[in-house]
Amino acid sequence: MPSPRANPDAFQFARSKRTRSTSGWSTPTPGSIEDLDRILADLAVTMPTDLMSRRGAEAQRTWADLALTPLYEALTIWVMAAWPEQMLDRVDTMVRTAMAGAHYVREERWSTVRLIGVVHKAGQRPEHRQMHRHLGRAVSLVSYDAVPIELADEPTRSRPVSSLGGGVVADLCLALDGHRYMVTPSAAALLDASADIAVDHLNAVQAKSLTADRPEGLSGLDLFAAARPSKRANKSNRITDVFRDLPRPTAIALSHLLLGTDHHPEAALLWRHVSGLSALDVPAHIVADWRADLPFLSPSILAFSERRRRRVRDRSRKGDDLRRVFAMASLSDLDDSECPMAI
Repeated sequence: MPSPRANPDAFQFARSKRTRSTSGWSTPTPGSIEDLDRILADLAVTMPTDLMSRRGAEAQRTWADLALTPLYEALTIWVMAAWPEQMLDRVDTMVRTAMAGAHYVREERWSTVRLIGVVHKAGQRPEHRQMHRHLGRAVSLVSYDAVPIELADEPTRSRPVSSLGGGVVADLCLALDGHRYMVTPSAAALLDASADIAVDHLNAVQAKSLTADRPEGLSGLDLFAAARPSKRANKSNRITDVFRDLPRPTAIALSHLLLGTDHHPEAALLWRHVSGLSALDVPAHIVADWRADLPFLSPSILAFSERRRRRVRDRSRKGDDLRRVFAMASLSDLDDSECPMAI
C-alpha cells in the first residue's frame, strides 16, 4: 500500500510503514508524512518561536538567512511533492509555516498530521486584494490584459482646463486683493484640480441623500455641510476621504476653502462662485479664514516645523505682509527636487 500524500483526505489514514526491499529499507515517499518526519528530524534548525508574528527589517533578514538553509530547500521540495497543483506564489508561505511550526512537533505539542493541516490551510488562504476607492466607494479595477477584446489606440489629448476651478482661483485672488501673492502656483494648481473633484463628491453626497420625504436630496449650504470634515457629516461623506492622498493639513485646508466651515458656511468658494456673489464684497472674517488656510497648500510651507506653521497661519489670519515667505515658497514649489512633500 503506498504511503498517503499530505492532502486533506489523507489525514484520516494511518501512518504507512517503510517497506523492506532486497537492497534494504526503502526511503519515504516524497510528500508523505514519513518524509516530513525525516526532514524535521535530520535538518533541525534553531529559529525564534515567534518569528511568524515578527515584522520589520530584522525579521526579513532572519527569513533571508533561513531561505539559504537545507531545511528550507527540503521543505520546498516536500510541499511541491505533497501538493503538485499548488500555486507557486503560495509555496513560500507554506514552507515558512512548516518551519515556524516545526518546534511544536519536536516538543510533542503537535502531531505531524496537525502540522500538515496548518500548512495546507496556509496554502488555501486567499490573497489580500488591494481595494481601490473613488468618492468613498470601493471600485474594482480591470487589467487591460484581462479584456477579451483589442483596445483601440486612444489619441493623445491635452489635459482639459477646468473653467470652474479657474473661476474659483480668480475670485479668491480678487478677494485677497493685496494678499493675492499667497496663491502660489502650487496652490492655484491644487485649487483648480480640486474644484471639479469637490463638485463630483457633492453630487455623490446628494445622490445618497435622496429620500421619500426629500426626493431631490440635500442642496445649497446643507449639501456643503454634509461633505465637510466635521462631526456633523457622515464619515463616508467627508471630502477628506477623497483627498486622502494629500497631507491631512492640505486636505483640511482644501475642504475649508472649497466647502466652507461650520462657523462660516458662506466661506465656501464653490458656493460663492456658483451663486454669482461678488468677489469684491467678501466679509473681512471670511477673507481672514482663507488667508489662514492658504499656507497649507504650499508644500514648502507644509515642511516647516509645527510651531513655524502655526505662526505663519496666525500672521496670515491677521493680515501681516508675508510676501517674502510666500515668494520663497513659490520658487521652491516649482522645483520638485527640493520639495520632498510635493502634492
